[in-house]
Amino acid sequence: MAAQWLAGPQRPLTRFGEKPIFAEGLYRIAQDSYAWMVPNGSWGETNIGLLDCGGESVLIDTCWDLRFTSEMLKMMQPITGSAPITCVINTHADGDHCWGNQLFAQSTIIASKACVDHIHHTSPLAMTAMQHVGRLSRHLPIRTLSNFGHYMNEMLEPYDFRGIRVRPATETFEQQKLLNVKGVELLLMEVGPGHTDGDIIVYVPERRVAYTGDILFAGSTPVAWAGPVENIVRGLQKLMELDVDVLVPGHGPLATHAMVKQQIDYWDFLQEHLHLACQRGIAPQHAVHELLLSSRFKDTPFAKWDSPERAISSAFTLYRHWGFELPALPGKLGILNVMRHQAGMAMCMPHATPSAMHCRNPKLLQGR
Repeated sequence: MAAQWLAGPQRPLTRFGEKPIFAEGLYRIAQDSYAWMVPNGSWGETNIGLLDCGGESVLIDTCWDLRFTSEMLKMMQPITGSAPITCVINTHADGDHCWGNQLFAQSTIIASKACVDHIHHTSPLAMTAMQHVGRLSRHLPIRTLSNFGHYMNEMLEPYDFRGIRVRPATETFEQQKLLNVKGVELLLMEVGPGHTDGDIIVYVPERRVAYTGDILFAGSTPVAWAGPVENIVRGLQKLMELDVDVLVPGHGPLATHAMVKQQIDYWDFLQEHLHLACQRGIAPQHAVHELLLSSRFKDTPFAKWDSPERAISSAFTLYRHWGFELPALPGKLGILNVMRHQAGMAMCMPHATPSAMHCRNPKLLQGR
């Protein structure tokens, strides 16, 4: 069956002021199977799954903040009113897939053990602090700091992290888990570490749908926080083997097997060019800058994807796994340093989307 839009907030623009490539909201994607889809797939524009299992519902992931999670739940009420959510599955530990967990105090929450071990890698308080730092540092006279401040401020501006209490899963597994809810079987398969330490995909064989988490981004540049990238590629190859009609990616529009193959091609392309740079001793941020501004990148389909600057984060991960000696900045300082380089890359790509990340004219940022 074709995906059918059921309900949504009907915003004219995305959270970052872009023209939406699909309507935000709840879609029926198969019999009693749904996806909450958020255009266009940038920071926190996360897709969520919902399965009606005959009187009980399973939710796959939650939103980055309580406001957007509550808005989604209100739109799901025609389904969940008669089939309440008794189980929540987190595909991984990034906040935009699990920070709404606290609204499900009576529900079982399931995730991989590695996801639970990783869930406190950052905190809502730290993100709120980063919003304040971004607002202040974008006005500093030092260009690298003002770029960083602008980038972080704009990419976090749609979200409110106040009041969030990170709630980890109450039930964990390793490798694989078969979940039966009122006779509906869900196969949970661990494919991380890759995007993060604890990535899983959720496959519903009888409904021919799969919810991929952030192993798959559709029309949006993927990112490897944890690596190795080989695990991400193996996860994508596993998706290619599933007998499904619909793939719900972590970000972007509903996906096809052709989109999965294209993402495998992206990782092959990125590794091929960055590995040569790594062997020549070129730092990851400089290698990505050279690559993304080159004609060979601009001639690829990846150049049209949202958020191309994410390649900076992936490059640092790749270099680390290749044994390249990176600056020894501890913990969160290291992450902030990578984000600083990512902000600089965004400023060098004036045609990349979302334009908010590099746009200096607030009049262009409408629809907030």
